[in-house]
Amino acid sequence: MALSRRIFLLQSTCLAGLLSIGAAPVHAQARQHVTEDSVGFIGASTIQLTLVDTKLAAPESVEVTPSDRVVWSPDPTKDFGSVGKLNGRSGNFSGNESATMPQLFTSWAKVEKGSRLGGFRLGKEDHQKHALADEADQWQVTVDGTAVQVTALYRKSTPVQTMAVANGRFESTKRHVVTFELDQDIPDGAVVAIKGPSVKKIEHRREKNPFSEAIHICHAGYPLTGPKKAYVGAWWGQDQNGRAGNTDGAVSEDTVWRLTSTQDGAEAMSGRLRLVKPGAEPHRKDLNFNGCDIYEADFSDLNLEGDFHLHVDGLGRSFPFPVSLAPYDKALRLAARWYYYQRSGCEIVEPFGEGISRPRDGHPDDGLRIWQTDVKLGVTSEGYGKARVFELLSEYVQGAGGTDAAPELSTMSTNPSAWGGWHDAGDWDRRVQHMDVVFHMAELVEAHDHCRTLDLNLPESGKPFAHPAVKAKKNAQDIGDGQTVLPDLIHEALWGASLWRRTQHEDGAIIGGVEYSRSGIFGSVSWNPVQKIYAYGPEVWAAYRFVFGAAKLGHVIKNTCADQVLGDAIIAEALSAWNWAEQQPVPDMDEADETAVLSKSRVAEARVAAAAALYRATGNKQARAAFEAHNPFAPQADTPADGVRLGVYPYSNTEYMKAAKEGRPVNSKVYSAIGRWIKSRALKGERMGRDFGLHTTATYPWGRGWMRFGPGSNWRAGQFAMYGALVEDVPQDLLDKAAEGMWFGLGCNPANVSFVQGMGHRDFSDPLMTDRRGTATIPGQISFGVAGGKMHKWEQRKTQGSIYPSLQDDWPIYNQIFESRSIAVTAEHDMKANAMEWLVACAFATRRPSDEASGNGDTTTE
Repeated sequence: MALSRRIFLLQSTCLAGLLSIGAAPVHAQARQHVTEDSVGFIGASTIQLTLVDTKLAAPESVEVTPSDRVVWSPDPTKDFGSVGKLNGRSGNFSGNESATMPQLFTSWAKVEKGSRLGGFRLGKEDHQKHALADEADQWQVTVDGTAVQVTALYRKSTPVQTMAVANGRFESTKRHVVTFELDQDIPDGAVVAIKGPSVKKIEHRREKNPFSEAIHICHAGYPLTGPKKAYVGAWWGQDQNGRAGNTDGAVSEDTVWRLTSTQDGAEAMSGRLRLVKPGAEPHRKDLNFNGCDIYEADFSDLNLEGDFHLHVDGLGRSFPFPVSLAPYDKALRLAARWYYYQRSGCEIVEPFGEGISRPRDGHPDDGLRIWQTDVKLGVTSEGYGKARVFELLSEYVQGAGGTDAAPELSTMSTNPSAWGGWHDAGDWDRRVQHMDVVFHMAELVEAHDHCRTLDLNLPESGKPFAHPAVKAKKNAQDIGDGQTVLPDLIHEALWGASLWRRTQHEDGAIIGGVEYSRSGIFGSVSWNPVQKIYAYGPEVWAAYRFVFGAAKLGHVIKNTCADQVLGDAIIAEALSAWNWAEQQPVPDMDEADETAVLSKSRVAEARVAAAAALYRATGNKQARAAFEAHNPFAPQADTPADGVRLGVYPYSNTEYMKAAKEGRPVNSKVYSAIGRWIKSRALKGERMGRDFGLHTTATYPWGRGWMRFGPGSNWRAGQFAMYGALVEDVPQDLLDKAAEGMWFGLGCNPANVSFVQGMGHRDFSDPLMTDRRGTATIPGQISFGVAGGKMHKWEQRKTQGSIYPSLQDDWPIYNQIFESRSIAVTAEHDMKANAMEWLVACAFATRRPSDEASGNGDTTTE
């Protein structure tokens, strides 16, 4: 295969610069917690042994040079479509079309020699349901040299890293937690020795207050004034007969807890545990999500700053944690800065990278071509429909005379303006749904003083939009008033909106975004992808979604940030998109066509939301009429639009109310109905959890799937924030609930793992990323953390043999924290769902008293 001309343009220094991507300075490096075995104790006679099985060596990336022997036939539509050989060595290649960056070769991951624990593998014959290590009589345990009997043995095993080790073959590093109940107590200071199937003798001296996995605290800490609680209880997995074990027999309401200073060991507070969620009590539909009793240690009355341990009699101590005035400020900054790392078309360099670097990606000036199609995002599974997007793109390319591997043979044109925006969840696509994030970033700046001064260390920080460092402009004339310094969060929102502003047609039409021919091809990198890149065609649904975010952004830039020129320009773009969408003919619809019916309702939802934001920004009478006729509260039409319902685009309703407060005429019945609904959902939502600080509801409208966007993202805080945006004084109860909602995602969960990179004693070990396999994770990246639905067949296949109990339904739901990028329902981040909700929650949880003064009065009186 001929090498690209690009190879000959590169200097030898390119390799050194590129490979620095893998460097991991201390402040950007995740805490490693999967590489060491450990021994813990529960009560007087129970041992927990944690073992790491099948360690994986991260693959290396090297530059391909003209002298290398390359065997490679890329297929841009397959996960393993970049497999080949470099000088006889098997692995994966990146693309070779970039004119500025070298092609890379990445070898397969390797299993470290001697790291497999064969005793934990299930037998292939006789349908063996348990491993040799699950048999108690296969283990030898001694206490100070004297043999003791194992009376019960429980195990739970989870993947903590998954990599491809060959074409179509995956291996997972596994964490086994084996719990031994013994026939006698273990005195403090005694030496315990454990030996078992494929496990060499491990010795450990029992200390007086060992660390306990059964004590769950928020790693980021607790507010000095506000709720401070820890939770106690753990599910141990199952024995070889399928019986579950847990801590129920080790703790009770008579168990004493003590809070001690990490500095001098002084006791700051003490009390007794309180049972807050019995294991027999269901969360919903007869399911208890814990698999054990959960107890609470409440030290909310503590009024002392410092770092502490929580000690629980019979169990041990927690991780250390701080109590401070502003424990979640770092979480807010990381949640907002994370979007900078997701920028497409932007080079990530120091000092802005803060330990992360990456070449500019997705940019036509680097030789990458974005092919324009007429495929509508909305009708695909990446929009609201069911059509497989990759199949539609392939059909379109072939219909235009090209092939999947060579779209340049087709009659399609390129779209050189289709760059900018943010990468999507774990891949590099950019979709118009991201305008929701733009809306909320603008909302945070409008609603919270401290979000206006948030320092994100961006290339644009402290600069007006006209500054040369600002690359989010749509063209050379797009410079705003030339002098107003914009908040960092607004600069980030402008980057997110830039793709759609830049590609808007002269008549106002809006495209759906940019799609790659495949997600996650092994070896591919965003700055030199194997995939082919396509732009979606314009569509009404995309136009309305653009209006929703752009009208809000323009209004805030104009009125809150005081750049009237830039604000008016963006508002004008929103109005142009609205007018284009309103002028499009409504196609005849066959009621039997499920896709057509769905399309009608989804477009209607987006239209009503867009109407409210646009009316506030412009006073457009048609937009007002559209919202008032079809809103779900007090419809003013005989037949409200199909699909428009409560809870969808909820912030569009606050826009309508704010329009009234700014002097625009509104329908009083609609206004009052909205106010009552916002107050009700904020103040009356049923608390579901009571454990781990969770304030969720048992009536979340989307079923069990809510777990993907629930515990780790603190979504209830968004409801509080809506209420807080409209009232003068936010009830302290809501502020307390928002603070408690931070805990689960920041380590107060059954795995004691922070779902947010850089925010805990243990970071989620294998978050879903596609650029940086084996390198530093992105600070602030949030994972789902809990598998909220059945794992897909492909997730089960990739991680086969790494989960025990092997049936997902045998796991209590809150324990389904599977730290493997190949289990997307756990490891993925979602741009406009959990990541956005987490950002909103962080902002509300760090709300300052001064923010309340910027409220607009109580809007909820009837």
